[in-house]
Amino acid sequence: MIRLPFFYGYVIISLCFLNMFLMRGILASFGVFYVALLDDFEWSRATAASIASANALVYGASSPLVGWSYDRLGPRILMPIGGLLIGAGLILSAQSSSLWQFYIFYGLFVGLGLGGIGFVSNSALLSFWFRQRRATAIGLATMGLGMGILIVVPTITILISWYGWRTALVVAGATVLAVVVPLNALLQRRRPEDIGQLPDGAVTATTPETGDSKPQPVTDNDWTLKSALASFPFWSIALGHLVLGTGLSLMYTHVVAHMINAGLDTLAAASIFALVGAARIPGTAIWGYISDRLDRARAYGLGTLMTVAGIAVLMAVTPGVPTWWLYAWLYTFVVLYGLGHSAGNPTFGATIADIFGGKSVGTIFGFLEITFGIGMAFGPWFGGFVHDVTGSYHYALILGLVCFALSFLSIYVSMMWQRRARQTAPEPA
Repeated sequence: MIRLPFFYGYVIISLCFLNMFLMRGILASFGVFYVALLDDFEWSRATAASIASANALVYGASSPLVGWSYDRLGPRILMPIGGLLIGAGLILSAQSSSLWQFYIFYGLFVGLGLGGIGFVSNSALLSFWFRQRRATAIGLATMGLGMGILIVVPTITILISWYGWRTALVVAGATVLAVVVPLNALLQRRRPEDIGQLPDGAVTATTPETGDSKPQPVTDNDWTLKSALASFPFWSIALGHLVLGTGLSLMYTHVVAHMINAGLDTLAAASIFALVGAARIPGTAIWGYISDRLDRARAYGLGTLMTVAGIAVLMAVTPGVPTWWLYAWLYTFVVLYGLGHSAGNPTFGATIADIFGGKSVGTIFGFLEITFGIGMAFGPWFGGFVHDVTGSYHYALILGLVCFALSFLSIYVSMMWQRRARQTAPEPA
């Protein structure tokens, strides 16, 4: 076995960063495609948003399969398959002319593919490579989410304005096929022990019998899906995932349209929304670091306070306000919401791995992601429905505010459970 002169976990972080960069960029870009589809098709906002809902339902429903596949196939097979499905789905979506075609190609194909390179597979992978610095590693990798919003969304907006939404979909799909598929197939590795290393880049232990140095695997509690399903934190985190998915998808789908309603043109609205991604870039890394050193619940509590404050500021953005006032409120929203909501990925990913670590962690991640997918499906539809009925996004934003607050509560009670479980656990013999 070749001994590498560096810790390969940083290569894994880079690959996860790339996967999340394209995954979030594509998902967040639907808010721009959404506006273009409303212009081209005589659909209600709820109908057009149901395409994103179909995508999220498939993502959530397939998450247990993704987790099971990760545990058995590993990232070198699963992630390239995910990239193939996303690339093909986007290219085929560009040829669509009816709602059912969007449901199949963007909903089914892209939804399945996003599961393969999404939260479940990346978080499960990083949980094996990093133990002591788990949230920090997830935070660094999920910086890709913010970078995706910052770069991919404006790029897609420009492509749509110059060449149309169909060409933009083809370019996005071809990029995924050219980048995600080959790099993950060549460079991914399941765990550090496979290449003679230890989690976190720890120095190899020396065995007393031979004096030889070899990796000594670090093991977590050996949770199974059955024991997880019978536990309190599983259902607490499942509820947190449900409301977090609802809040995130509602915001990603409708914030650009809300800003356009307030008086911005499409490019200006997309550009300001891209700044949310810019705020996420340092935000995920910072919250991951804070979470590892402070406490999961305390760190996420601070992030949630910033998030709900940002949404409250966005609710003050209404048609007819002076231009200077409009931009002042929007940039305040960017800072508060962008930094605050970026605490979600490193906190939830690290919390799940902390509690349910072991050989079945991918499967458990997958089943927990079901409720996240349900929330991701409900959020876009509800936002569009509320606007169709009331003519504004006011009540939709209220729901988003409540959802983020409830997601914090789920983390708080789960960490309380873990602390009590540790205090009552018997001493090792």
